[in-house]
Amino acid sequence: EVQVEHTAGVLRQFLVEPFVPHPQDTEYYININSVRDGDWILFTHEGGVDVGDVDAKAEKLLIPVDLTQYPSNEEIASTLLKKVPEGVHNVLVDFITRLYAVYVD
Repeated sequence: EVQVEHTAGVLRQFLVEPFVPHPQDTEYYININSVRDGDWILFTHEGGVDVGDVDAKAEKLLIPVDLTQYPSNEEIASTLLKKVPEGVHNVLVDFITRLYAVYVD
C-alpha cells in the first residue's frame, strides 16, 4: 500500500513516459492487453488526459502467442499508425516494439 498526500491504496496501473514539451497533436496513446490468443496492442493518435473511448477509436493489432509470427515493422506501421505522419513511423514502431518486449519480459 502506498500513500500519496491524503490518498492511500495499492498501485496496479502505471503510465510511463518521459516528459518532452510538445504540441497536443503529437501526443499518442498506447495500450497492451493480454487475451487467450495473444496480446492486443491498441494505439490512437489522440493522447492526453481525456483520451475517451479508446476501444472504439484505436487501431488494433493482435500479437499471437507464437512470437515467431511477430509482425514486421511495416505491418505495425500500416496497422497502428494510419493517422500518424509518416515521418515519425520509424520512431514509433521502434518504441512500440521495445515497449512490447518489456511487457512480455
